[in-house]
Amino acid sequence: MSCPHCGSETILLAELAEAAAPAEEITAAELKEALSGVLPRSRISIFYQAGLLLVAIFMILLPIAYVGVAALAAYGVYWYASHGRVFFSNFIGGIYVLIFKAILYLAPIIGGTVGVFFMFKPIFARPRKQAPPVELNPAEHPRLYQFIAHIGDLLRVRVPKRIYLDGNLNASAGFRRGWLSLLGNDLVLTLGLPLVGGLNTRQLAALVAHELGHCTQALAMRLGYIIDSIDRWFLRVVYERDSWDDSFDEWVNSVEDWRLSIITGCAQFSIWVSRLVLGLFMRVGHAASCFLSRQMEFHADSCAMAVAGSQGVESLLLRSREQSVIEQMSYAVLVTAWKRRHQMPDNLPGFLEEFERRLPPDFYEKARLTLLNEKAGLFATHPTAAQRIQKARRKAVAGLFVMEKPARCLFKDFETTARFVTARHYRYNLRMAVTDPMLKPVREFFRQEGLAGSEPKTIPLKTYKVPFGGTKSS
Repeated sequence: MSCPHCGSETILLAELAEAAAPAEEITAAELKEALSGVLPRSRISIFYQAGLLLVAIFMILLPIAYVGVAALAAYGVYWYASHGRVFFSNFIGGIYVLIFKAILYLAPIIGGTVGVFFMFKPIFARPRKQAPPVELNPAEHPRLYQFIAHIGDLLRVRVPKRIYLDGNLNASAGFRRGWLSLLGNDLVLTLGLPLVGGLNTRQLAALVAHELGHCTQALAMRLGYIIDSIDRWFLRVVYERDSWDDSFDEWVNSVEDWRLSIITGCAQFSIWVSRLVLGLFMRVGHAASCFLSRQMEFHADSCAMAVAGSQGVESLLLRSREQSVIEQMSYAVLVTAWKRRHQMPDNLPGFLEEFERRLPPDFYEKARLTLLNEKAGLFATHPTAAQRIQKARRKAVAGLFVMEKPARCLFKDFETTARFVTARHYRYNLRMAVTDPMLKPVREFFRQEGLAGSEPKTIPLKTYKVPFGGTKSS
């Protein structure tokens, strides 16, 4: 082109992006026809509901028992403070003996008081504030909302009042306001875009039906929520540290006098005992809740089979495993890019898709073989994928919905939505200081990392030392 100022000819070289293939459309009539029909009501046995009730009562008693142990520890400190004054009944031995007696008297009191405080602290500890979720706008994505509404009608479940999108490789359904929604029907459904982006519509139908299947039984859902909430509370207070824990560690590390170290030692011992007691309660409750959680997963799978068939459930479980392994392997690329250049891909679903194109042909077989190595232990919240697939094959349900188009076709503009959710996921959930210039288009990101070869499958599995097997089912 000619320069507008001097008139000289200038050649501009532009790198043209590849034209994206037009997305396959799904019409409202097509979706309605594919999800029309009547499904038999899936019931939970009275014995299972009785078991849920007993475990819920047991879980409620666990925090009460823990408060009793903490109160008993507080009384123990009080008893020692009252009866330990016998150390000062006489002053024989001089000033050094008196100092030693004072340390023997004060160290357990101070250490025990700190321990009792740390035992009561979890009762009032609040969870960290989570990022405000991205809510699905039915006007922007009417096909996805219609898709979920039809599945809810088939399962006789009210359409969730809120549908959220996030950047995790997972999905969930539950009460929007927690305990405040326990007596109502204020349900929410959360879909992870990286998971949805790699599924087809039949697999997504199985996923949504599975999550809404947890809501088909009102009593079981509420008892399960109580059990799960108490279980999560124990897990959080045992493993999550706060500013009080950091301040205590700083105090212990700053003590140099051996006399004060006796007091800090007693405090450390008291906190260790409190954590030991709390951990014991956690393990007992977690084992009981996990057993019932595995049974609830089988019930939700039966709802998914009624909608998408046994083949749809099996396909979902296999694809979820592939996506889980892909996410683990791609993590090495993301960590390296962030450490070297402080750059991240602007579209996580697109990044995982592009990463998958560069995997060797035998990846899928190896990823699926990991299912054979799984075992559902005492503390497993889900049955193994192999157990779920085996049960689906035994039932051999044909299912109602058999459409297998890309699930992203249910979104009006999947790419724009994915970029928006990805940026929020980095900033709020991963707490990364990511600015807009740090977010690069997927193809440019791969080119800068030296992974943009002409051959699509250029990433050998041995490059990333991620062990196959042991991954948790979605």
